[in-house]
Amino acid sequence: MGYDVEYLKNQTSINYDKTLCYCKNVSYRDAYKVIADNRLTKLEEVVEKTQASTGCGGCKDRITSLIEYAKNNNYEPLNV
Repeated sequence: MGYDVEYLKNQTSINYDKTLCYCKNVSYRDAYKVIADNRLTKLEEVVEKTQASTGCGGCKDRITSLIEYAKNNNYEPLNV
């Protein structure tokens, strides 16, 4: 089960550690850090750096949403 990024933003730090990509065991926290630190704008860039979405591909929409969230928030670090 995936979590909406806005939901995670308003939760405790433990929720940032929920899994974004189950096949490659990539958390929302890890993916967001890679996106923000490298100011990534494309799904392919995140896939290359994290290997997320290289299994079943079911997390592509979650990754794309996370990229948009990061861009809309000027790549600010997570609150927790």
